[in-house]
Amino acid sequence: MMQHAARAAENPSYKWIVMGIVMIGTMMATLDSSIVNVSIPAIMADFGANIDEIEWVLTGYMIAFATLMPLTAWLRDRMGYKALFIGSLFVFTAGSLLCGAAWNTESLVAARVIQALGGGAISPTGMAMISEVFPKEERGKAIGIWGMGVILGPAIGPTLGGYLTKTFGWRSIFLVNLPIGIIAIMAAAEFLLRDRPHRSTHRPFDFWGFLFLTLFLVSFLLGLSKGEREGWASAYIITCAALSLLGFVLFLLVENHTDHGIINLNYFRYRDFSICSIVIVTRSIALFGGIFLMPLFLQQQMGYDEMQSGLILMPGALAIMLLMPVTGRMGDRIGAKLPSVAGVLLLAVSMFMYRDLNVNTSLMGVINPMLIRGVGMALLMAPIMAAALNAVPHEGAGMASSMINIIMQVSGSLGITLLATVLSHRIHFHMDVVGSGALAGTPVFTETFERVLGHVHSLGYTYAQSKQVASALIMKKMSQAAVVMSFQDAFIVAGFIVLVALIPSLFLPGRGNAKKGQEPPAMME
Repeated sequence: MMQHAARAAENPSYKWIVMGIVMIGTMMATLDSSIVNVSIPAIMADFGANIDEIEWVLTGYMIAFATLMPLTAWLRDRMGYKALFIGSLFVFTAGSLLCGAAWNTESLVAARVIQALGGGAISPTGMAMISEVFPKEERGKAIGIWGMGVILGPAIGPTLGGYLTKTFGWRSIFLVNLPIGIIAIMAAAEFLLRDRPHRSTHRPFDFWGFLFLTLFLVSFLLGLSKGEREGWASAYIITCAALSLLGFVLFLLVENHTDHGIINLNYFRYRDFSICSIVIVTRSIALFGGIFLMPLFLQQQMGYDEMQSGLILMPGALAIMLLMPVTGRMGDRIGAKLPSVAGVLLLAVSMFMYRDLNVNTSLMGVINPMLIRGVGMALLMAPIMAAALNAVPHEGAGMASSMINIIMQVSGSLGITLLATVLSHRIHFHMDVVGSGALAGTPVFTETFERVLGHVHSLGYTYAQSKQVASALIMKKMSQAAVVMSFQDAFIVAGFIVLVALIPSLFLPGRGNAKKGQEPPAMME
């Protein structure tokens, strides 16, 4: 048993000290994932950058963040959790300082990469630390409480980012991390027990496995992020696809012939871990895709600004945050099956509720489905995470948490790209219907045209001018209707994607397995 677990057994308060420190660090890292987006226009104006240049502020962070995650288990074996966690906090905080001091776009991108190299290790390391200090029968509750910090950052990020940028300038969104990071580093140095590295300290570094996994992740995420801009059939995207496929195949070949892989693929032989991974994939695709769609609709179609959009989105995020400790305890008591099934159904219902979303939808009409989504996500997060960590041997918590975070990162990026592509294609489809004049000549169209024509003519235009103005106004409204219908279609697709998770959820451990915390996990033959 590791020192952390032994200390927690001797001193019950120690595990809550670890929880508090980890939550501070995690909140800081997740806050930065959402606080930057609203400040992009201000950064562009300050540096005179175009959209292609400034996009690397987001893309570079995402890629560096995902690339570091596979290393966390190996680094933990070499350094121990305390040293790795403090080092990650220091790198992230230093990167934040450099971001605040950036003098051009290139220096900001480089600083964001440094920031991400620290941030990419904070969440998986924190999750693994919590998994070690809390016994299996309490992991659901623990991950639920920790999840409050994970959700709080993105929940307040857009609103806080908008306020800081408007009041103090865009550099303040990075400099706000400094006091948080310093407090977290000092608390970790003072209170965390120094742990010895695992017995696999001398496990050789899997250079080729890491290289090919990095090739896959970088090419895959880069292709997804640039697909709509470059065109899915462009040479750029085809090259990214070929490199990501090559990297993935070579990674599998290397990992199947080594005993010290950067990722332990044998964990997928644990039935419950594999099932949880499938649920996490479908959940992340729908969740991140839905999070991507709603701010776009609020700002582009309903006319809200960034701060207003952030405030509208906040109740749903707060619902997740407040309910996660409850659902985590529920998972400890009755297993992950019932919470997962209920969560899938509620999340799907929330997506389908937006099938009638339009520019005249009331605020409560927007917020109510978000609250339902929040309840569904709370049911799908803590119990699933706990079940995944409980499915592997105790000493594999670090590796398992890294794998879970990689799965979420890749699936989330895939979800954003998938629903963005659905939205784009459906906009073209509905625009073609409008442009073809398929609606022209119908009684409704004729009546509407005559009414608008009469109103415009009454403003003093000639009849010929009135016809032109009336036609333009109607086409503008029809185009807006086409875009709105495309958003509705995208939410419906997201709902069906969520329902895919219903089948594997039925095979998750139920009430009878919830108390079997001390039994060794069984591998699938």
